Amino acid sequence: MNCSTVKEWMPHYIDGQLSPEAQQAIYLHIQTCPGCAEWLEEARELAAMWSEMEAGLDVNGQEPVLPHDFPDLTGDVMARIGQLENGRRERIVKSTMSRRRTTRGTSWMHYGVAVGLTFLLLQLGVFENLAYGITEINGHMSTSVSSWFGPQGNNK
Repeated sequence: MNCSTVKEWMPHYIDGQLSPEAQQAIYLHIQTCPGCAEWLEEARELAAMWSEMEAGLDVNGQEPVLPHDFPDLTGDVMARIGQLENGRRERIVKSTMSRRRTTRGTSWMHYGVAVGLTFLLLQLGVFENLAYGITEINGHMSTSVSSWFGPQGNNK
């Protein structure tokens, strides 16, 4: 049995909830592993502290611990969260509505500007040599790639 398995099953080992075979395997591992033996002692101390706290005793197990009178803040906190959430929703709705008003007119304006610029560029002949330029760039790239990889392939 390895240390991670022992540590995983340690709470069940302390409570005696394991089968006798598993209990024996963990016991044998703890006898040979100082790290797991230390882990067992810490786990037993924590379990004892937890039991004392549930029983209402102090850390030394002597005097009963008086229950603290903590104020219930749940209602106030939840109300504040609700206010913050409503404010966030209102801001989102307002920003969305203002964007909708401006984008309806603006989107048509953008399309119009794009069409106008495309028409202007076509009239100025910017796209006339575009196909030739792409072919020229493609030729340069293929020549560069061939020069990079061509001689190495021929030498082998």
